[in-house]
Amino acid sequence: MVMRILKSVLLTLSTGYILMYFSEHLFWSRIRPGDSITGWFATWIAYSLMAFIFLVLVSYFRVKTLWSLFLAGAIFGWIGEGIVVQTAYEMLPLSISFTGLAWHALIAVWVGWYAFQKSLLSSNPRSILKLSIGVGFCYGLWAINWWLEPDGGVSSVSEFAAFSFITTLLVILAYRLANWSSSASLILNRWIIIFISSIFLLYFCFVTIPAVSVAAIILPLLFGITFLALFQNRINESEGSFLDMYGERIPFLRYLSLFVLPATGVLFYALAVTLNLRWHTGWILYLITTPLGFLLFGVSLYKIRQRKSVSPLRQSG
Repeated sequence: MVMRILKSVLLTLSTGYILMYFSEHLFWSRIRPGDSITGWFATWIAYSLMAFIFLVLVSYFRVKTLWSLFLAGAIFGWIGEGIVVQTAYEMLPLSISFTGLAWHALIAVWVGWYAFQKSLLSSNPRSILKLSIGVGFCYGLWAINWWLEPDGGVSSVSEFAAFSFITTLLVILAYRLANWSSSASLILNRWIIIFISSIFLLYFCFVTIPAVSVAAIILPLLFGITFLALFQNRINESEGSFLDMYGERIPFLRYLSLFVLPATGVLFYALAVTLNLRWHTGWILYLITTPLGFLLFGVSLYKIRQRKSVSPLRQSG
């Protein structure tokens, strides 16, 4: 029992860093003037608390399709952007998608948490290499966007490389730890779930709503729609979730393929510095992923609702 508790804690912490890596490190792409070790540690703890809620959603609602996973990712994204910070209300209705859906659910959860772990489990080495190259290229393309921001600044190639490789080394350790911890099922203790959920609820009531009053209407509505769909997914699905597939041991050397991600990003970044590129790449990502986030959310709701309408026919057949 002690080992199971330890593995649940480590799974939460490692998942927290994986989600932090894709949500924060790849997003900011550099060390900002106000960054510090203590600040990053506090951010990691916050992401670990959100990761615990996310893992509970995946386990309890029997999330084992990409559509139900996107909805669990939406909850995760809106906790971060609609409670911890209030960016979800800054440019309504577009801010509902960017960044809660367009970055957190799509990139951090679908790509970072799901696709990378699935590729690491694949026996085909090209799977993780192709994914790392693709994400690394997008990472480098996104990073040069900060050059044109008022508070952005241009990091040197060596600074960008150091930041990218160190944070990637840490996420490799997180993937390794998550894989080891997944061999034991996550402990779904009711009181722990209530305690952590209460932290976010109290923060929402006493910090978020006083700062942005419209949050009292928007976030409960979004959560209500999403949780109804997730409850339906639990009814439709048999026992099990994506968490069950990550317990298979991954050879250690396979993790080294993840260094291709920062290597690709640094190569593109260095080329951009050499050519003195000044591209508004942030707008490219924004214009693509913002409507895509809304689209995937709608499709996810539809897919789960469609399963509800056809499941009686399947049972009768």
